[in-house]
Amino acid sequence: MKQIELIHTIIETEREAQTLAAEAKEKKLRLREELRAGAETLRKKYLDMADTRIAEVRTQENAFTDGKIREANETHSVEMESLERLYAENRDAWVDKIYALVVDPS
Repeated sequence: MKQIELIHTIIETEREAQTLAAEAKEKKLRLREELRAGAETLRKKYLDMADTRIAEVRTQENAFTDGKIREANETHSVEMESLERLYAENRDAWVDKIYALVVDPS
């Protein structure tokens, strides 16, 4: 009887070991899936953060650029007014001088 009990104990231990191995394998697969899902969630989170930051920087850069364009337009406007005033003051003299140079080069 002792040998039969020993054989039954060995068989029962083997069954328990197989059950534990199957549970461990299942747990390992479940943990891998959880890690994959967690990694995907983190990836999406960081991509969203990056998109948000890019949008913020784009807004700041657009505001900066618009300001610089306004400054350049103001400067250009002032310079054009100055040139137009200079042209109005000297137009007749310049026309006479160009005419004299072209028609009467002596």
